[in-house]
Amino acid sequence: MSLLLDALKKSGDNQHKGTGLSDLSLEEASPSRSASTSAASPTASRAAGETLFAAKKKKAAGPRWNLGLVPTTLLICSVLGAGYGYYVWLELQPPSQPMVAQRAAPPVPAPVAVAPLPPLVPFVAPPEKEVVPQPEQQPVITARNDDFDTPRSQPRTEKPRSRPAGTGVAFRRNIDADGVTPALIEAWQAYQRGDYATASQGYRQVLGKDPNNRDALLGMAATAQQQGMEEAAQRYYRQLLVVDPRDPAAIAALSTYTPADAADNESKLKQMLAEQPRSGALHFALGNLYAEQSSWADAQQHYFNAYTLEPTNAQFAFNLAVSLDHLGQRKVAAQHYQQALQLDASGNSGFDHAQAQQRLNELTTAR
Repeated sequence: MSLLLDALKKSGDNQHKGTGLSDLSLEEASPSRSASTSAASPTASRAAGETLFAAKKKKAAGPRWNLGLVPTTLLICSVLGAGYGYYVWLELQPPSQPMVAQRAAPPVPAPVAVAPLPPLVPFVAPPEKEVVPQPEQQPVITARNDDFDTPRSQPRTEKPRSRPAGTGVAFRRNIDADGVTPALIEAWQAYQRGDYATASQGYRQVLGKDPNNRDALLGMAATAQQQGMEEAAQRYYRQLLVVDPRDPAAIAALSTYTPADAADNESKLKQMLAEQPRSGALHFALGNLYAEQSSWADAQQHYFNAYTLEPTNAQFAFNLAVSLDHLGQRKVAAQHYQQALQLDASGNSGFDHAQAQQRLNELTTAR
């Protein structure tokens, strides 16, 4: 190694004479420095490789924008155009009205599902007026003798003799009051006032004298209904069926209490209506059956039949109004709501007056 250095030194001296570089000399590298450099080189190379690999991996994991300049420009223009178009559309729209809270209309009232309350005092016909027969006009008698005027060639015939004119005596038919007694009328009036205790006492007084009195039995059933004594009401209705198995009021009332099959009840009511088509109670009960099934067209028809047969029954008028309301016939429904409220002045027909009045107001203001 020293020989190589000497040769280099001599060649340098010959080439660089007079340049001031003759003082330069090469020193031998120390063994410790060379060893440390050679030992650090693999570690530094490894660290540099790992850094480069991490940078490439991070760069590859990120999103890459592969669109060119023209597609990117078109996309930006489309977004800006859509935003401007939406702004123009909003400007062209009419100013929105402020939201006003509207009160929802109350639901249609439920029909009266209790047994119908028939008139407890039957209608008493006014007494017949005494008819005085007018005297018959006497025939004009002419002076004629058939014995002489008739030709002798014809046989003589006998003419029937006329009966004498009426004597002017008029016969007057005595009207039966159908068992309507003062006690029964007083009980009915107490029922109308809502004094059910006095009404029950009056009806019991009538039943004490006539256990099968239909009006008293109906009255006891009705007062029991109003007082919430359903079992007692059913007992009186069944007693009516013992007196008359085809009593329409009792059958209609018990059909609302009997938890039988709806098809069975419908069949029985139709059979009874075929025998008694003018029973308002049977039509009312069948209408209630259809109302439970939400078959409002059929219910309205039978409610109408019941109301036509008994136009003064508040229950029939109210249920007819409810069915018409469900069918969308608001004008006619409002008329029957009003009529039901007028007919049920005492408030004992079983429907809610406040709810009916509220619905009437809604239908009236909506027109």
